[in-house]
Amino acid sequence: MKKILKVALLCACISPLFAEWVMFADKSDTYLYNNQTGEIYIRYKKGGKNYNDVFVKMPHGLQPQELQGSTPKNVEKKAQDIRLEGLKKSQELLDEAIEGAF
Repeated sequence: MKKILKVALLCACISPLFAEWVMFADKSDTYLYNNQTGEIYIRYKKGGKNYNDVFVKMPHGLQPQELQGSTPKNVEKKAQDIRLEGLKKSQELLDEAIEGAF
């Protein structure tokens, strides 16, 4: 009897590691996550009892490599343009100060 209980306890502890679906919740929503495919479903509340609610697949998000953010080259060019504009303005102010002194 003790062996069966130990085996059952061991199976209960190990089974979540191999589970395909995981359910988790925050304060307002409940989610289902598929470990194998990465799909996420969110509970849609229909306003009735809990058994009336359905899970709706969340839209596919973007992977980090799919994001089209600022590339380092664009960032560097923009920083260089800002420095150049600053130099031009300081040169104009210096020229105006010299002209005003004479």
